[in-house]
Amino acid sequence: MRLPALGLILGTAILGASAAAAFNLAPQPSSAASTSVNNRRDFLAKSAAATASIALPNVALADDYADYTTTESGMKYLITKEGDGAVPTAGQLVKAHYTGWLDDFDSPKKFDSSRDRGRPFQFKVGAGQVIRGWDEAFASMKVGERRKIILPSRLAYGDRGAGGIIPGGATLYFDVELLAILGTEVENASRRVVVTVTDSDTISEFW
Repeated sequence: MRLPALGLILGTAILGASAAAAFNLAPQPSSAASTSVNNRRDFLAKSAAATASIALPNVALADDYADYTTTESGMKYLITKEGDGAVPTAGQLVKAHYTGWLDDFDSPKKFDSSRDRGRPFQFKVGAGQVIRGWDEAFASMKVGERRKIILPSRLAYGDRGAGGIIPGGATLYFDVELLAILGTEVENASRRVVVTVTDSDTISEFW
């Protein structure tokens, strides 16, 4: 999950402290009342300007994901295209498209995409061939369905990261689509890949 609205929190705290300091100024004699008021106004104006100029991190608001469903495991997902096909059962081979990012959806940190390669990805659902978040997500998707999923690190690559590309502890953002449940498969133990009678693509080396 993305960080909270840090800018708003810090900005409020800084401005609040400035305002408190301004209104705690010692009382001035009545002959200097006008000068005191002007000094307070100047102080508040300068404090507000200083607060506005602080460079704060560009972070997403928690409400960015208010429409997402959160599962017991901590995965968040949003169905962006309804499917009308079957739901895969554990051990079935499926074909899917995906794009993955760090930081957020459509961020500059895209680390992999089957769509960019023009080649769908295949794996057996619930068999531990992919990260835990993928097994969970695809086990409840219908053929034709497309989702955005947000995976905390414990459902992805944990503290170890992966391939020098994904840092330890990273939250991953995926756009996934279940294209098909495939036919009879034959395991080739020597190559550790899965081949189907309906398609020649094999499991991606990335996973």
